[in-house]
Amino acid sequence: MTSLPERRPRVVIADDHPSVLVAFARMLQPCCDVVATVATGQKAIDAVRTLKPDILLVDLMLPDVDGLVVCRTLKVTAPETDVVIVTAFDDAQVEATAMQEGASAFVPKHSAAATLERTIQQIFAERRTREQVD
Repeated sequence: MTSLPERRPRVVIADDHPSVLVAFARMLQPCCDVVATVATGQKAIDAVRTLKPDILLVDLMLPDVDGLVVCRTLKVTAPETDVVIVTAFDDAQVEATAMQEGASAFVPKHSAAATLERTIQQIFAERRTREQVD
């Protein structure tokens, strides 16, 4: 088993509210490299395909392509990127649907400040463990 060099998770954030993009980027700055912030689902898909981040944070409700479609698309075209659905809808059925579509995590926006960094670190640690085994 080879030890991989330490690095920070590379993250793309997709949300149609500029204030949310800024807040999440600032929140994650101490632990992550935010490589892009985008305002639409299609731009999220394009950013993931181009930048190949470790994690995409995507809002469920975007103006063009919703977060579930983004998740479903990327699970086929960029399966190496983990998708975290972040939404104002704190609903068990919505969460179950997101997980069925291939999301790695579901984070309600009202609890994002308390859980988002921990969620990303957990996903990234699991990824690093898989990479070391492979």
